[in-house]
Amino acid sequence: MKRWVILSLALLAFLGCSRGKEKVPVPRGKARVHRGSIRLEVTATGAVKPQVGAEVRVGSRISGKVERLFVQAGDRVERGQLVAVIEHKDLEARMKAARRDMEGAEATLGKVKEVYPAKIEAQRAVVRRYRAEVSLARLEYKRIKALLREELVSQDDLDRAERDLKVKRAQLGEALNTLRSLEDEYRRELQKARADMGAARQRYKEARVRLKYAYIYAPIAGVVSSVTTQEGETVVAGLNAPTFITVVDLSRLQVDAYVDETDIGKIRPGQQVRFTVDAYPDKVFRGVVKTVYPGAIIRNNVVFYDTAIEIKTPYRGLLKPEMTADVTVIAGEKRGVLVVPSSAVKIGMDGKSYCFVQEKGKWVKREVKTGWESEGKVEILQGLREGEVVALW
Repeated sequence: MKRWVILSLALLAFLGCSRGKEKVPVPRGKARVHRGSIRLEVTATGAVKPQVGAEVRVGSRISGKVERLFVQAGDRVERGQLVAVIEHKDLEARMKAARRDMEGAEATLGKVKEVYPAKIEAQRAVVRRYRAEVSLARLEYKRIKALLREELVSQDDLDRAERDLKVKRAQLGEALNTLRSLEDEYRRELQKARADMGAARQRYKEARVRLKYAYIYAPIAGVVSSVTTQEGETVVAGLNAPTFITVVDLSRLQVDAYVDETDIGKIRPGQQVRFTVDAYPDKVFRGVVKTVYPGAIIRNNVVFYDTAIEIKTPYRGLLKPEMTADVTVIAGEKRGVLVVPSSAVKIGMDGKSYCFVQEKGKWVKREVKTGWESEGKVEILQGLREGEVVALW
């Protein structure tokens, strides 16, 4: 009886031990826990875009038929290069008429400046003459009056001298009034002529500017990315100028990365960036976070934030607008931390992280707490010691 009890207890113990052990598959390799550096990486999808001011839509500020179009898509243009001409015969006629009006106003102003000063100077000469005559008449009156007291002349002589003095004074007053009238008239005519001249010049200036609008020039140097208007078509200028061509400066590109709202708090200007594009999958471009735009972008109910990245790697002749970019932002870096290869960490059914550690020639499962993960490495916060050997899967 005792024998059967002992055998039963031994069997139960063996089965219990077998169920408590987890079968460990053979690892493909092993690695040693060591201290090193690790980066916090934020991945995002973006697109190559022109910088602000590097893409310009060239349009017309006047309505009319396109007489000439000198460029096509793909052409290289320089700043100030003539790219199109709008019909402008009516504008030329208006400018010529405005110039004739301006020249007429200039002539009128010149005539006023020439005629009135001469008239005024002549009238001032008249005033001077009458003042001299009044002075002489006054002296004559005083002389006759003195002679009358000595009874050397008659009262009629004195009355005649007095009448002559009054006549001269009246003539002087009339001459002064005429002079003041001429001076007032000159000021009025000069003011009017100058105003007419200013208005005529402004009309001519506006007509000349509108004529210039008929000639469309490239505002920046770059490549013509699209042509939306052809020769012979009529454009109508309204609140929005109709676009002739779009010019892109391919030397001023950036990457707009769309970062998930859960990661945007980790992004700061100045952080290093690397990215690739589908056209050159083996080439890694470098950049720097320039700014994070505050406005949200919602796609499929997911919130993203546009992050502008300045490209540091030479890219002329390689990158083009709207290329898709796979972006990795280096959001932080730690040095001297415990790290293991990413393949050493397994996630259990309970959601916890585990590593298999070599102990006395056997692989022992051990729970670990992980931190950052990047470039095929995982930071170990708890559960492992430097120098221990872990299995790779």
